Amino acid sequence: MRLFDCHCHYHLGPGGIEPLLRTAMLTEMAVDHLPPREDRHRRADLSMSYPSSSDDVGAAPSFSFAGAALMSTHPRDYPIVTSMATTTSGSCSNFDGKVLVPCYGIHPWFLHEVLPDPDDDDDDDDDDDVGWIVDLKRWLIDRPDAIVGEIGLDGMRWREVIEEEDGGGTATIRNYRKRILSCPMNVQRYAFERQLLLATEMRRPVSIHVVGAWGELLDSLTSVRDEMTRRHRHAMDIDDARGMEDDDGRSDDERSIVPTSNEGRRRTKAERRRRGRYLLPPKIYFHSFSGKAGMIPSLLAACERGNVRRGDVYFGFAPAIPNFHSPKTPSIMRQIGIDQLLLETDLEDSSCAWDDMLEGLAGMASALDMDVRDVADATYRNAMRFYFDIGEEENPQRRMKRDIPCDHHLA
Repeated sequence: MRLFDCHCHYHLGPGGIEPLLRTAMLTEMAVDHLPPREDRHRRADLSMSYPSSSDDVGAAPSFSFAGAALMSTHPRDYPIVTSMATTTSGSCSNFDGKVLVPCYGIHPWFLHEVLPDPDDDDDDDDDDDVGWIVDLKRWLIDRPDAIVGEIGLDGMRWREVIEEEDGGGTATIRNYRKRILSCPMNVQRYAFERQLLLATEMRRPVSIHVVGAWGELLDSLTSVRDEMTRRHRHAMDIDDARGMEDDDGRSDDERSIVPTSNEGRRRTKAERRRRGRYLLPPKIYFHSFSGKAGMIPSLLAACERGNVRRGDVYFGFAPAIPNFHSPKTPSIMRQIGIDQLLLETDLEDSSCAWDDMLEGLAGMASALDMDVRDVADATYRNAMRFYFDIGEEENPQRRMKRDIPCDHHLA
């Protein structure tokens, strides 16, 4: 059974991916010898879904590490992620069948380090000249196999500031501490929506971090849908004005100027129509989901309004994050269902990966009343669909660049 870590930061860990690669195979007998993590709230009862010692030894689960998605959080991560996930062929790095997917994006915790100060009047507000989004687009163009992540919104990331308060007519000036968001929500939404728009235009899946900002997330999805609708209508108006009414959507002049379908060819009217249905990224992954059960129908409906199929919306739960251990999480997992769950660790230190991947499997198996082997197989298939199964109609260049494990078969 192959395990794919759909959301991690191993490129930031002390040993990179190497500690995990050195232990790329694990069986049931080795589970009890895994070193416990010091910050673990509790360890899942791994025996709940495994064969008992009285079962046939041949039935003991055998796990292999199939690969991981390396999530950037800051532009300084881009070259590190690229280096780890690159081979001379230019496709996803493949360590003996272990695929590493590069992911580029700016996490809401670090936006204040990247975006210009919104209070600085000297900043250029021209959207076309924003360096950070141009840089992100360049990295995505260079890597057709990459997705956009980790991006999102966080309404619970605070920092303390010290402000002075007048003593009320006295000579005393008092200092007091005040908590504010590390990055203002309006700035977070601006950056998040810019990255979502880019992912939509380039037909890349996204991995999204949301904490305490679910209402703002729904508003941002609406804003992106509206902006993409406006852009498509504008493009169609331009095509209509050009009189592109031939069967294949090209005028005679265009045929003579651009007779082939090379990458640099001007988009035809038919292509504009086809792309007009793309209002959100093709696949959306809510990593380490922390929302309430009642939020799930709203999220799925919002994605559907952007022409994202329900089956292309995924959720993950990382054992390293406290909400994994919430008593409400099993019922939320059941509500989501196995076909839309992804295995993730959200770790930097890959030496802890086996502990967390197995705990994640056991937690899902317990919640869904499934055998851990079936959960492992299902989450691996889901990962292959999310990261690799992008239709040729949507992005043929990206599909051609994928280096999918040779034994991968989708049901």
